[in-house]
Amino acid sequence: MTRRKTMQVAVTEFKAKCTKLFRTVEQDNETIEITRRGKVIAVVVPPTVAKPDPEQFLGCLQNTVTFSPDWDEPLGEDDWEACK
Repeated sequence: MTRRKTMQVAVTEFKAKCTKLFRTVEQDNETIEITRRGKVIAVVVPPTVAKPDPEQFLGCLQNTVTFSPDWDEPLGEDDWEACK
């Protein structure tokens, strides 16, 4: 697990620059502690949701589909009516 960088920002500065600071959290994986008079009043952290691995995703359903041996046979009359 990698250690996150943490920065402290006064609430007045956070109010003025919140969009830029949110971008910092998103792009740099940085934690922001919002302070009022030196006391931490809130913490903004990046989400801990893992990003999907494309390599793992592409093969996740491999060997999960099975076909009936008669999949290409014509349907019987009862099955045909049920499908209408």
